[in-house]
Amino acid sequence: MAYNPFNIFRRNQKALFAVLTVFIMIMFTLSFGSGDAIDRLSRWLGGGRKGEVVCRLDGSTIKESDIARVRRGRVMANSFMTLAAGETLDSLRRYTDQQRGKLGDDGQQMASAVQMAEFSLMSQQFGNPQQTIPRARMTIRAVSENPAAKSEDKDAARAYLAQLDLIQRRFVGADGLFFLNAPNRTTRETIEFMLWEKKADQLGIRFTRADVHTLIAREFYSYFKSDVEVRKALQKQIEGFNLDACMDALAIEFKVRAAQTAVFGPAGRIGPDAAVYPVPYEMFEYYRRQCSPAKYEIVPVPAEAFVEKVPGEPSESELKALYDKYANDEPNPAKEGFGFKEPRKLSVSWLALTGEEPYYQKLAADQLRVGEVMAKVSGLTAVPVPGVGAAWAEAAVAPLALKEPAVDAAYTRYKTEFADKVHQMFGGGAYDRSTLFTRDLLPTSTVRPGTLAAALGGFSGQTVPFGHPAAGASVAVSAAIAYEIRDRVKTGLPLVLGAVPSPGLLPTALGGAAVYQATAPQPLSIETVRPELMKTATSERAKTLAFGSQSNRFDPSGSGEKGDVERFKEQLEKLSDKGRAKDKTAVNDYIKKFMADRGLTKPGEQFGSTTAPRDEWALEEDPGMRLLVLAQQSSLGRAFGAHGGGRYLPFGRSFFWTAQPNQGRRPTAGTFVATPYPPDDRSSFGSEGRARYVYWVTEDVQPKKTNYLTMKDQVRATWKRIKARELAQQRAEAIAEAIRKDPASSSITLHQAVAEQANKLQSEIPAGNKAYFRAKAFEIDNVSPLTPIDLGSLSPEVLQQMFSQGMNLAGRLQPFGLNESENIPYPTRDFASALVENRDKPFKNAIVLPDSPKDTFYVTVLVRPSTDPLALQSADSFAKDVYPPTAPKHAVINEFRFEAAREARQSVVALLKKEFRYEETEEQKKKLDENAKSGGRD
Repeated sequence: MAYNPFNIFRRNQKALFAVLTVFIMIMFTLSFGSGDAIDRLSRWLGGGRKGEVVCRLDGSTIKESDIARVRRGRVMANSFMTLAAGETLDSLRRYTDQQRGKLGDDGQQMASAVQMAEFSLMSQQFGNPQQTIPRARMTIRAVSENPAAKSEDKDAARAYLAQLDLIQRRFVGADGLFFLNAPNRTTRETIEFMLWEKKADQLGIRFTRADVHTLIAREFYSYFKSDVEVRKALQKQIEGFNLDACMDALAIEFKVRAAQTAVFGPAGRIGPDAAVYPVPYEMFEYYRRQCSPAKYEIVPVPAEAFVEKVPGEPSESELKALYDKYANDEPNPAKEGFGFKEPRKLSVSWLALTGEEPYYQKLAADQLRVGEVMAKVSGLTAVPVPGVGAAWAEAAVAPLALKEPAVDAAYTRYKTEFADKVHQMFGGGAYDRSTLFTRDLLPTSTVRPGTLAAALGGFSGQTVPFGHPAAGASVAVSAAIAYEIRDRVKTGLPLVLGAVPSPGLLPTALGGAAVYQATAPQPLSIETVRPELMKTATSERAKTLAFGSQSNRFDPSGSGEKGDVERFKEQLEKLSDKGRAKDKTAVNDYIKKFMADRGLTKPGEQFGSTTAPRDEWALEEDPGMRLLVLAQQSSLGRAFGAHGGGRYLPFGRSFFWTAQPNQGRRPTAGTFVATPYPPDDRSSFGSEGRARYVYWVTEDVQPKKTNYLTMKDQVRATWKRIKARELAQQRAEAIAEAIRKDPASSSITLHQAVAEQANKLQSEIPAGNKAYFRAKAFEIDNVSPLTPIDLGSLSPEVLQQMFSQGMNLAGRLQPFGLNESENIPYPTRDFASALVENRDKPFKNAIVLPDSPKDTFYVTVLVRPSTDPLALQSADSFAKDVYPPTAPKHAVINEFRFEAAREARQSVVALLKKEFRYEETEEQKKKLDENAKSGGRD
């Protein structure tokens, strides 16, 4: 019989199973997580230090497994402290809320200051945290150090100090980081932590677990009482959580922080600060580096211009491979890749209203007519009984003359506007304007008897042979201008004389004001302007009937009169069951009747629709959407500058996506849901003849897969597009080289050279090709690390909130960035960073930068470096706009201090690397740099 090894197993299976069971029990007993006997044994055998070598430290190799071990301990320690801080903050808030009623006046002021500081951290519309937080700390210190303060106030001050500290730490920290002195995102940051741990060991800093508990209590001002809930939470969040291991990790965190304090000095508890002592001139130099603006001129080179120039044809295997690569992806021009899956498509219908339609004009006139009659009738009921007094007759006829609410309201508004214009034109020295145009004339200057007589004489004189009617008109206008100049001098001069310093300044000023009031032009009488006022009232009422009114112009959601558009939206929502109804007959019938009743009979002007279902990127090109495209361009004021001078929004986005505050976006849903358009309409309400649009989706076609045979032509076009990108990049590099070699030596001649290259490129593109308009040169100005906040890039909602809170952002700064714009629809962070990094390069420096899909290559030419004398910020600007604590650009000082602290820390880290013999190869350096650039995500 042949040898069979399983015979031995069958004869001894009981004994073997017994041994195996004992071995498993031993292994289970020894294994309890990181640092157990099995883990130590595996490390001793060399199996625990897995992964690539990251660097060498003090003669030892540091591998990826070492980095992961340190990072895990740091995550555990920071998570513990973050949760403990949350528990402590909740208990502090409960305590301070209970104590609020017992506080004195100083204590109440302190509580309000802390509350305002917290609000400003949550949203800067409540104030600047850089001002509110120091103010709150100052009030807390004042109460704590006041010997006469109530004991309740002093107890609350201690609690408020801890509360403010924890609040500030919560908002300053990120990604669950509690120990802000040592970030924990990238591999380099973990290595730096290990260097500081070695320094702490060298300094002899040690903390036991008992010390850690004491330090935790001190960290939370002894308000953290129990860690039970924290431990329960961490056991759910972190697999294999062990309290002893967590306390050991916390000991290392406190040890590192102590070592940094020993080296840097006592920095704040709220950030990775280092002690720096800057002088004003260093701040000024920093301000110049950060805020002196550079200027670029840009030549876009779109790949679309080179599609027809691609040589050759792809093979069948190339086409098939290309289709397979992108078969499951939807096309998205903002991405480098392609897509052969048929994207989501919408069919859209719309209608347009101006409020000037005969339907609304007639309804408005009828309502006003009835309103005037009812007002007069109501006035008659208040007429006094005859014979009661001498003034009874005057009172009796008064209602008949005055009770016209619409006309009276329009006249009141007219008088207010007239008075404002008089003050603007006649007050404050406006009389000395050397040039006066007919558009500046007040109506009272054109109805003077002298003006009318001059006009009559002028026209009569020009009716003779060889006369010209226009000369008569000029005489009339000249007379009106003469009257107004005389009136401006007569009215405005007393105000100026009254402001001249003299012993009798006050009486003179009062007298000048009195003369001003007496001699200022007065508005025309209500009888004179009644027809125009009635016309205005009818027009405004018609617009209100169409679009409704708001009770508060700063709050679009405020209650007011509901208009026809809003009722239309509500009825569509009802008939379509909020976009979910399957039978659309009723809603379609309602839409037809609505348009017919209101006289909307002009297709393409008063109503329209897409000619076919369109995807997000092709919707703009549908001829049926032309008026909505123009309305969007008008409302957004498209792209005056490439990094903000006018807000830009791709046309199709609002039809396909709904913005979610702080949550990104989600796809729109439902059909026959009426939506006003444009979504962010900045045009003034009631502009004459301006249409307002309402659209609704009639069909929503979901994405679906395709097959190679039906998509073959599109796949071939995609292959050509890929090759065209290569040609576009080559052409962009050639343009950049030509500009570098151009003899231009001034911004004017360089501008001409750039324009010449752009014109040459355009001349090679057929006029009907969309790339022809894309290849137009433009400029990007104000390129610097810190640039003024661009109000044009902010949404109306944000602007409204700021203005309603009295915030003024004029002159304030923000980091440079590129918003989506018509010039650069798909910008990238690298694009913006390259502009900033090259701002101080030599004049005429030219580089090529791609957009996000690498479909357009931008030749960026530096026409004014930030070091140009015309660009450098001045010392006067620094003294006025930066150095004072309340200056609009004072944030530069804070940025400087943070940067100085960072540089000080980096210099110390460099010394630590030298001390502990830190080594990295070129390949390791490349990987560490890539990891740092991605923020530790790879």
